[in-house]
Amino acid sequence: QSGVSRQLFDRWATDPKNGVLIAGYAVEHTLAKEIMSQPKEVVTMEGRRQPLNCLVDYVSFSAHVDFVQNRDFITSVNPRNIILVHGAKEEMGRLKGAMMMHYNKLPENKRPTIAMPPNEVEVKLIFTRRRSAKVMGKLAEAPATAGDDGDGTVEEGKDRVVVEPRLGDDVRGILVTQQNSSKIVAPEDLSTYTPLRVGSVSSRLHVPFVGKIETLRMFLNEMFRGIDELNDTSMTDEDNDVEGEGIVTFSMHGGQVKVVAGKTKGVATVEWDCSSVGDVIADSVVALIMHAQSSAASIKLTSRPCSHRSKKLKEEGGEETDPKVTTEEYLRALHQALVDQFLSVEAIYEANKGTFEIKIDAINGNDEKEGEDDGALICTATAEFEDGLDSMAKITVESEDEKLASNVRACLQNVAAASAAIPID
Repeated sequence: QSGVSRQLFDRWATDPKNGVLIAGYAVEHTLAKEIMSQPKEVVTMEGRRQPLNCLVDYVSFSAHVDFVQNRDFITSVNPRNIILVHGAKEEMGRLKGAMMMHYNKLPENKRPTIAMPPNEVEVKLIFTRRRSAKVMGKLAEAPATAGDDGDGTVEEGKDRVVVEPRLGDDVRGILVTQQNSSKIVAPEDLSTYTPLRVGSVSSRLHVPFVGKIETLRMFLNEMFRGIDELNDTSMTDEDNDVEGEGIVTFSMHGGQVKVVAGKTKGVATVEWDCSSVGDVIADSVVALIMHAQSSAASIKLTSRPCSHRSKKLKEEGGEETDPKVTTEEYLRALHQALVDQFLSVEAIYEANKGTFEIKIDAINGNDEKEGEDDGALICTATAEFEDGLDSMAKITVESEDEKLASNVRACLQNVAAASAAIPID
């Protein structure tokens, strides 16, 4: 008759999409009683007449009902939560107890929660929301396959049929939610089915570099594997071309990370496509470029070699030493790694071959093995370079104890992996 409900009625009564539901008894000479007779016009609170186009319906609700009527009503509604309010405490308690006895006959997962909270006590209800999304575009197109025999092979002459997606199949795409509707699309279909676009971010960093390209090449090849190098001498500036190599571009990680040297004097440019892997590689490349200008190796490469030691050795009748790592030094490194791991290791060096005998005590002395030193476990490992360090090393491990042999083999493999360049797949 008045208040917010009357204001909303005056605003919504002219639209046939709206409706008014009158529950219970309507007093005579009120607007509720008047519109139940479906008049063509009604008078607003401001006193003007307007057409009544909305739907008007009436539902009979008794002011007082008994348990049977309440139970029938609740059963027809089938709610997940029932809250009893606005009644005498004793009577509501009896109603709650009777309803709990009634619903105890149902399985536990189908029983509603029944609460009878006192005044000013909060009741928290948990509602489960089931979300669904439409798979659109290429993801919705099931791959066309021919009828197979269960082994995934396709026979010639058979028609290709479309296999419907099955429950549990994995779907990989981008989930987009717009106006309470969700859809899953492939990245290449994002611009077709959504207003979004797929973009990429490329970064470029200019790093000061005053060393030689030869130095940079050496450091990059020692750190990374699979580097593609491109020389461009057509666009070289004579003032900047100090070494005569032109513009040199080093590409890593499938071309996603590039280092350009020689284009600008005193500057190396690092370019990469931003990604989790690309950012890590670019950071390591920048640190490598900075380190290449201050390390002892770079000073050695960018300056003339010192001949004082060679002259001194010649004067003393000695022989000049090769600055490169010799085969014997590499074999001694393997020996030191085995000593650090197994303590008791004896080594015999013969030209490009090293033989290592590892000896450890047997566990608890229970596994008595036929051999030396009262049941001690012995493992023999050999490492041989047929053509020096330029060839691959042939490593053999022999022992009666397979676990000891496996540990020695893993130790030698770790030393070999640590001395090799880092691969980038």
